[in-house]
Amino acid sequence: MINEVKERNNTLLVIEHDEEVIRKADHVVEIGPGSGEFGGKVVTTGTYDELENTSYSLLFQSKRAIYQQNSYQRDTKQTAVKVKNAKTHNLRDLSLELPANCLSVITGVSGSGKSSLLLQEIAQNQLEDSKTVQWNKGFKDLIVITQKRPTRNKRSLIVTYLDVFDGVRALFAKKSKKANLSFSSSDFSFNAGNGRCPNCQGLGVVESNQLFFENIELTCPICHGTRYKDEILEVKVDGYSISDVLEFSIEEAIDFFVRNGLNSKPLQFLTKTNLAYISLGQGTDSLSGGEMQRLRLTRTISKQKGNNHLFILDEPTTGMHKIDVFYFMKLIQNLIEDGNTIFFIEHNLDVIKQADYIVELGPGGGDSGGELMFVGDISQFRKTSTQTSVYL
Repeated sequence: MINEVKERNNTLLVIEHDEEVIRKADHVVEIGPGSGEFGGKVVTTGTYDELENTSYSLLFQSKRAIYQQNSYQRDTKQTAVKVKNAKTHNLRDLSLELPANCLSVITGVSGSGKSSLLLQEIAQNQLEDSKTVQWNKGFKDLIVITQKRPTRNKRSLIVTYLDVFDGVRALFAKKSKKANLSFSSSDFSFNAGNGRCPNCQGLGVVESNQLFFENIELTCPICHGTRYKDEILEVKVDGYSISDVLEFSIEEAIDFFVRNGLNSKPLQFLTKTNLAYISLGQGTDSLSGGEMQRLRLTRTISKQKGNNHLFILDEPTTGMHKIDVFYFMKLIQNLIEDGNTIFFIEHNLDVIKQADYIVELGPGGGDSGGELMFVGDISQFRKTSTQTSVYL
C-alpha cells in the first residue's frame, strides 16, 4: 500500500521501527544515539544497505547485539497448561500444551485468534481448571500485562506508579526535622497536604479556558511548574529540592536513592527494560503502549517474592527499537532462568527467534483463522514453512 501511495506522486514521511518497512525506504534518518536527554541528534542517514554497513549506525549496532544474544534451548517437556477443544470466538476446537519454565510465543496474522487463546481461554481461568483449561504446574500467581493504557490521571507519575515516592517524601521530612522545620511527610506530597502549590493544586500546570476551542495547559505562574510552595522547595537533600528529584532521569534517581538508602530496586529493573531515559515525575498517561507494558512489568516483578510466577504479555515489544528489544529480552530470559514461565503474543521476529516454544495460528484472520498451523519447539518451527517461519 505504501508503494502504491508513493507511485501516485506522493511523498511519505514515516516514523517506523519495523525492519521490513525500513528496508524498503528510499532514505532513512536515524535519531539518537540514546533516548530522552541522551538523544535528539541525527546519528546517520542513507539507505538501509548503507546503514547496515555503518559501524556507528543504530541499525548496525542493534542487529549485531541481537545476533550475539544468547540462544536458549530449554527443555520443553514439563507442561504448564493444557488446552482442550478451545472454541472462543474463531478458535476451531484447539487442543495444545504450553511448557513450564520456558518462553512460549503465540504468533500469527492479525485476527487469527491469538488473544482469544491466550488472554481469554487461558488467562481468564486464573490458574483454576476448567472444561477447556487444565493446569499442570502450581504457579504462585498469574500476572497478565496487556497494552491497555492507564486511565488518564494527571496525578499518576512514574514515581508514584512504582510506589517509591513515600520513601522520597519521608527522606525530605527527616531532613526538614534536622533543620528544625515542622514539615511532615505529607507536606511533601503534590496530591495533598499543605506543601503543594495552592494555585495549581500540585499539578504544576493550570488550564486556560479557550471558550470555543479545546482548553490548553499552561505552566503555573505561581510555582512555575515545580508543584510546591517556596518554603517546601527550600528543603534540600544533597543540594536537591523535592521538585528537582522529580526531574531526575531514572539513572540519576538511582544514584540519589542509593546514596540516601532508599529502595532503588524498581528503578534498577526499569533500566533493564531500557527505560532509563524517562523521568521520575513523568506522567504515566504520556507513555506509549510498549513503554507502559514495560513499566507494569517492572512494578510487578519488583514486588514479587521468589519466583515460579506465570507472566502473560500482549505484544510487549510494540514501539520498541531493536536495541530496546535486546535489553528487554535480556530481562525476560533472566526471569525464566530464575524459575518463571512466560507466554507472549508477539510478531517481532527478534523475539520469536529467542522463544523456546511456538504456537502459530491462522491461516488468516477472522473466519479464516483460528486453526493451529504449528505447535512445538523453535528448532522444529524453523524447519516448517508457515507464514511466520519462512521469515526466520
